[in-house]
Amino acid sequence: MRFALIFILAALFAVPAFAFDADSSCVKCHGNKEMITKLGFPQMYLDPTEVDKEVNMGGIACESCHLGNAAAMDKDEAHKGMPRPFYAAVGPKYKYQAVGREITNFAPIQPKGSDRTKLLNAKPDPKKAEEMGVKQLVQLNYHDHDPKTMAYSPEIAMKTCGQCHENEVKDYNKAGMGLQKTQRGFTHWSSDKPGPQNCGPWFGDNYEELKGECARGEGFTKAMSAGLDRGCNKCHASCADCHYEGHKASKARHTFTKKPETLTCYGGGRGTICHAGPMDRRRGAGYMRQEFAFPVNELHDDIHFAKGIQCTDCHESKNHSYGHIGSASARKSCQKCHTEIYDAAQKSEHGNVDCSSCHVKAVGAYQYTFWGPGKSEGMPNLYTKYKEYYGTRDLPTIVKQPVTGLWIPLKPYPMGTMNIAKKPKVTNKLLLRDIPKTTVKGNTSIGQPETFDVERKADEVNDMYIITGLYGGYKVNDKMLAWVQMDKMSHSIGEARDCASCHSSHEQKATSWYTFDLPNAVKKPFSGSYTMVAGKKGIKFENMTNSEIVPADGVDVEDFAPFLKNPEAWNVKGIDFELKFDDKKYAKGFGDYQKLYAELHNRISSEKDPAKLEQLKKIKAVLPHNVAYAAEMLKNMK
Repeated sequence: MRFALIFILAALFAVPAFAFDADSSCVKCHGNKEMITKLGFPQMYLDPTEVDKEVNMGGIACESCHLGNAAAMDKDEAHKGMPRPFYAAVGPKYKYQAVGREITNFAPIQPKGSDRTKLLNAKPDPKKAEEMGVKQLVQLNYHDHDPKTMAYSPEIAMKTCGQCHENEVKDYNKAGMGLQKTQRGFTHWSSDKPGPQNCGPWFGDNYEELKGECARGEGFTKAMSAGLDRGCNKCHASCADCHYEGHKASKARHTFTKKPETLTCYGGGRGTICHAGPMDRRRGAGYMRQEFAFPVNELHDDIHFAKGIQCTDCHESKNHSYGHIGSASARKSCQKCHTEIYDAAQKSEHGNVDCSSCHVKAVGAYQYTFWGPGKSEGMPNLYTKYKEYYGTRDLPTIVKQPVTGLWIPLKPYPMGTMNIAKKPKVTNKLLLRDIPKTTVKGNTSIGQPETFDVERKADEVNDMYIITGLYGGYKVNDKMLAWVQMDKMSHSIGEARDCASCHSSHEQKATSWYTFDLPNAVKKPFSGSYTMVAGKKGIKFENMTNSEIVPADGVDVEDFAPFLKNPEAWNVKGIDFELKFDDKKYAKGFGDYQKLYAELHNRISSEKDPAKLEQLKKIKAVLPHNVAYAAEMLKNMK
């Protein structure tokens, strides 16, 4: 009886102490259904007990996270100083700018529909939209984003999350993701290091530099630059973006998690942002794919995603920083589950070949990208990103990382920016996107330091590029800065490409297909394709073909399709892309592989012992990675 009483008391004390204060004005209003209904906002009712259960953080009150004045009963006074969620809006009066939740009549932020790319997309109330000059709500931002710049706000995070998680917030506020360090390293279009890149340069506080290299400098305004800055900031995560699970339906809309799940890394239903952007929309080798893929229904899922493995199972955070997510530690995570296969591969002649080089095949997303005059962030812009050349490429190109010596899969494709006056340094060299140590200005108004250093070393990056020069001859645009964008392919791991795809030729060929569909640019979609050939003498893009292009009214076709004028702008001589192998040695090795495969096939088909059958299947899996290793395993099999 005594022990039973002790157990009951222990169980009672183990129950979390709920934090809500019945005397708080937050609870008195939002926790009182009758009162909040009388005030005209029944949708803002929240059961305080349910809120506590979902938050699951004993000892904090509403104002701990939401700030405001919990002692005041006057609405304006109680809400004074509160950061709030907001939407990015476009329309006559909003150019991808923040609008409060009043635009939706304070509709609850709850997931709707089955499309995970836009679970939290809201539609404005028609009457309010007309009054306020809003046509569309593009994206939801949580309250730890700055409404002016759309960027994560270290200051708000420290005032809210930092009350309990001070060290974690401090660490994140210094991390690459928290300060957008990598993007800030790209200060110019035409710099040879780290070079021009798909997302463009840093637009934040970089207007004068960008205007200076623009051939139509007066036409590129501060408003355009600020709009592009807001567009970039949408992808950079805040505390709530990672740890608040808004994409999950709940009774109280306050569900948090310590370990972010894959959908959270993909934007959590707020749009194709965060890692959905660079992985699926841009690189075309995304992890989730499915409705996030570009194009949809043509690309297989990553086998690890299908097995329920989360992003953070392989990409581990240290001190709230993910560092270089393509690092050796992330690559070695394969060893956790595929120990014998990984060890066998490392001991073979393919030990310097990344796993993804064989196990990533068809890739999607951008097959061209161009920056030119158009409409962006709801307004005319000299630099509009025409990225809608969505399609597939049948195989990545295997390229040796110049510093680490690792062979990795890339997707080389043509890119260009119109109206660049500054002549780039054309070296016809394969360059890595390492960032020389650079001191940049922070945005002190949102809690960033006055200055901080940005640096990325050559062995910490796998993306590459080749600047091919400036090309002219356009009617309404000045010269085009052209380069070959070479993004690393990392995900959508699946069945490996066959040996012949690399060893039938020392030259690499790949074909891209795409469809371009952007109503602002064309009156009807058009499709096309091209072939990329990479070999000992260089790289070239040939057989460029497309269906009829009918530009929209007021748009010139060269704004978004400059390849029609200069189809050879991306051909490069003098870079060795040859696949290095000995033909005779490969033929013998492949013969040994075929013989051992035949033996394994025969033994597997006749084996009755379950344990031995499992071992034979393991040897068969090891075989393509290391023939000698597999032969030794078979020899030692009891």
